[in-house]
Amino acid sequence: MSRTTSLHRPLALAIACSSLFAGVAFAADAPEPSPLTGHIDLVSKYVLRGATSTYGPSKPGFGNEGADAPESDKPVLQWGADWSDPSGLYAGYFGSMINYSYKKLGESYTNRAITNFQSGKSIENDIYGGYNGKIGEFGYTVGGTGYVYFNGKNANALETKLALSYGDFSVAAQTLLNDVVWGNKGDTYWTLNYIKVLPYEITLNSSLGYYSYKKQGKYLGSVDTLSNTGCPAGQSFSVNGCFGGGAPSSGAFRHLTVSITQPIAATGVTWGLQGIVAGENRFGVKQKNQLLGSLSYGF
Repeated sequence: MSRTTSLHRPLALAIACSSLFAGVAFAADAPEPSPLTGHIDLVSKYVLRGATSTYGPSKPGFGNEGADAPESDKPVLQWGADWSDPSGLYAGYFGSMINYSYKKLGESYTNRAITNFQSGKSIENDIYGGYNGKIGEFGYTVGGTGYVYFNGKNANALETKLALSYGDFSVAAQTLLNDVVWGNKGDTYWTLNYIKVLPYEITLNSSLGYYSYKKQGKYLGSVDTLSNTGCPAGQSFSVNGCFGGGAPSSGAFRHLTVSITQPIAATGVTWGLQGIVAGENRFGVKQKNQLLGSLSYGF
């Protein structure tokens, strides 16, 4: 089966938007924020860029037991750190538990007898960096992300990032640079983001996501690239075989997500709630709407 790349995580949108809006003036008597911050999160589920049901061409999907969406269908820990410099340079790391094995999924491309995807579950590691700048009232970001999976195979990837911001809004494009089991080289993830600080220290984040897909890749498309044979009519190739259902799409609305976060007094803990109005995956399969919760400790 397949998956499709890294909304990253319930709190990642806030992190991404904070990097876009770097450079906001602070009151003269306020202490300057630390250039290095970190967080540890507990999320109710790990849903990646709106894929709540399946990465494959048909529903119902195979579930986490079959290495299918979401990345985790039960609560998992996530963690990360971010560094930003007054010059505009930034760097960061994000990690998350995943409730299946990318190693087994990747190996299943050449070994179609593999059916156990729960042995040796994976850990996602995202290492990102770039530059935030300003031109007049507009902000911009030029950067990239490297995806490295502990217990993974045919899953590590590079993705570029270009973004523009104005006021509370930003638009971003992230393009995949190599074929992996979760995406095709050239896939581009587009987001329109809005972030607003509300009364009572509540932060509102929203993101509208769309994908432009390359229909054919090594692991996803309409041709079994291991045997170089086309899938039968009405089927699509997804990592380890041809499956019935949707055909590869050139693009689709992926999600509308709206989340709120709020610190809990002075504990350093922040609670969050995220609603996902789900779209379609790369095979045109409609996902289900989802409500997620999170607790995060920042330091």
